[in-house]
Amino acid sequence: MWHVIAQAGLASAGIDFTDSLSLLVVGLVGLVWLSAGLIAFMAVQHYWSQTQTQLSETTPGPLDHQEAA
Repeated sequence: MWHVIAQAGLASAGIDFTDSLSLLVVGLVGLVWLSAGLIAFMAVQHYWSQTQTQLSETTPGPLDHQEAA
């Protein structure tokens, strides 16, 4: 079992990680927004490419129907 010797100055000693953690949180939030933006951009780009290929398709003319029959 560990025996800890209580010292008078030990309880008041502390390390402040507030500045380091705030930079980490800012970095993580920025990374999440960047990835969400890229996902949205890729989704819109995919949607536009699908609508452009559907618009470029041509309907068969009357001659094609006669040849098929």
